[in-house]
Amino acid sequence: MPMKATVNLRQEHGESSKRTPLLRKEWAFILVSWFIASMLLIGVSQTRLFLSRDKALKYNEGDLVTDDFYIENNFSFVDSEATLRAVNLKRSLVSPVYIVSGDITESVLKHYDRFFSLLKPAIVNGSSGEAAVELREEFPGAASLIDSDSSRTVDELTQLLQLTRDVLQSLEYGGIFRLDSGDEESSSGVIEVVYNEAQPDRRVSLIRSTVTLTENLPEKVRAMDELSGLAPGDAEFVTALVSYFAEPNGYLNTILSEKSRDETEAATEPVRISITAGTRLLSSGRVVTAQQARILEALRLQRNIGYHSYIDPMLYMAFLFALGLVVARSFDITLRNQKIFWLYVALSGSYLLIAALFTLFFRFQDNLTVSVVLPTALFTLLLAQLLQDRRLAVLSSILMSLLIYFLTPGSSYDFLITLSAGIGGTLSVKKRESRMGLLRAGPRLAIILSVTTLLTGLLVKMPLNNVLIMAAWSAANGMITGILSLAFLPLMEHLLNTATTFRLIELSDQNVPILRRMRLQAPGTYIHSQNVAHLAEAACDAIGADGLLARVGAYYHDIGKVDQARFFVENQKGENKHDELKASLSVAVIKSHVKIGMEKGRELRLPDEVLAVIEQHHGTSVIRYFYDRALKEKGGESTSPDDFSYGGPKPMSREAAVVMLADNAEAATRTLKKPTAAKLEKYIWDLIMDRFRTGELNESDLTLRDLETIKLTFAHVLTGHFHTRIEYPKEIVK
Repeated sequence: MPMKATVNLRQEHGESSKRTPLLRKEWAFILVSWFIASMLLIGVSQTRLFLSRDKALKYNEGDLVTDDFYIENNFSFVDSEATLRAVNLKRSLVSPVYIVSGDITESVLKHYDRFFSLLKPAIVNGSSGEAAVELREEFPGAASLIDSDSSRTVDELTQLLQLTRDVLQSLEYGGIFRLDSGDEESSSGVIEVVYNEAQPDRRVSLIRSTVTLTENLPEKVRAMDELSGLAPGDAEFVTALVSYFAEPNGYLNTILSEKSRDETEAATEPVRISITAGTRLLSSGRVVTAQQARILEALRLQRNIGYHSYIDPMLYMAFLFALGLVVARSFDITLRNQKIFWLYVALSGSYLLIAALFTLFFRFQDNLTVSVVLPTALFTLLLAQLLQDRRLAVLSSILMSLLIYFLTPGSSYDFLITLSAGIGGTLSVKKRESRMGLLRAGPRLAIILSVTTLLTGLLVKMPLNNVLIMAAWSAANGMITGILSLAFLPLMEHLLNTATTFRLIELSDQNVPILRRMRLQAPGTYIHSQNVAHLAEAACDAIGADGLLARVGAYYHDIGKVDQARFFVENQKGENKHDELKASLSVAVIKSHVKIGMEKGRELRLPDEVLAVIEQHHGTSVIRYFYDRALKEKGGESTSPDDFSYGGPKPMSREAAVVMLADNAEAATRTLKKPTAAKLEKYIWDLIMDRFRTGELNESDLTLRDLETIKLTFAHVLTGHFHTRIEYPKEIVK
């Protein structure tokens, strides 16, 4: 049958499926709760500052300590002295910047070329010529070198002079440096060289010991490959000539050097000292060191944090309340469902109060933090079981972790431990597990919490000894949680009358007095209830609803028939009591079983969820048999269907709606003759569509896809109920 499978039945009938807006009193409650929680956090933070620090903050460097002092919360500060040392060290490692002047290089080569241009005519014209006179005037030192060695031919001299120019050019291009005393603060042993003044950021790093200096110029020239094949005299000639013409062209640029040091200083991260909660800062009988004095000074500064100590808690609690409001609205936790609302508020508020008190008054040592002793797992376990929603409990554990993150403050370790404890508590009890499963939850939690504590401690690099001690505390926390949950959960079930898994399992016991009475006094109703329970549980499991709640609701949905069993057809043996009554009186008796069932349910203190199934399993449907009979009795006179309808309300949960459909299907299919799978499936669908068309399912949040699944499940189960058997031949007795 083609259909839009995900359409909600409320939308099909034109009703809005959106949640109604928050009531004014709900907003007022949220604002008041936020204010109280914020004041609590402010009180905790301020009291902790004054109680835990004032005694220790009086000490200065060199004072004798009279009491041990432990850091209450994770604490960090910038160590100015250590930061200054780090900055000075990095500045000293910055290489100085030198610039090789192209102008000087060009001037040196022009000077040499001028010498070369005068030397040629001087050799040709002799020492008395004009060129020779100019040569001696402009280059007296170089001229004397030429005069001192006249054994070379013109060609040999020309070759040496050309080689000299090549060596001079190579040295000048590479840079001849005059190291400045201003770069002595650098201990890197490297200099940065800029060869193009127009591009100061393009630099070449050179090892200081390998560069050419004015002091080592002759040695550098002699070591060059160009001179390796020359005779010693020629090599010395070239060396002397190069030394005469060479000029230093590499000079320290103080502006660029200082800029590099400043950039390095700006990029240096401040040295931040981090101290974890529980660390012993001061020991009794010892003298306060300089490092300890700096830490105490940082604590003094943080004590006077001004308005932030008031604004921050309020903003953070506003953030948590916003998240909590989203969670509550997602799970329809509002004042309209007061029991769930106040249960959630009570558990969340209790956890907030306990966490604040633990953080304020519990003195944590080196090997113990707040997260390993808080009963986080207990609270999420109770939430998951009492509200029957693990997703809500997991989301609540995230909120608890964020709260602890603020209270600790800023401890990722405590955040992770609290989160794992919350999720562990949620998942520690399996679905449909007996109450003894709570005892098994203790060892499960002990393993989960201890392993998580161990791994998280190693992750944040805590001392192994401290991690092992905290893991032991976490294991003890898990074991105690299992024991306390066994004590608290039944008590809260009784006070709140809520349908936990354990309560439902206990109610499903067929030896419960009311079910035993039903079995004896109304056996037909008992068998009918068992069959309805079978159908309802299977269908709810198939659509993802609570099958256990549906089964228990089906067991009890007709307990109002026990005292009037003879008036209901499933308990009659041939004689029908209604033959003697008018239709109006008969329908009153039939309708009364819902009211009587509610009264008995309240006497038995059945959970509200089970009472809802009893009250809603007929909705506002018309009792068609007696309505038709009334029409016949009155000879066609006008008769109101409302007088022959159940008082409702319509099913308001998927479980109650499924029990209604199962109740209808189980009773109606008994009238089928030779039922086949196809005939059952069609008949069941017609029954479901009848309830759908009359609007009985409008409040149940069932979808058309759910109805299709319910039909197939009912047909499958009932096919098993109505299966045929082979006829065995009678034994022939001779």
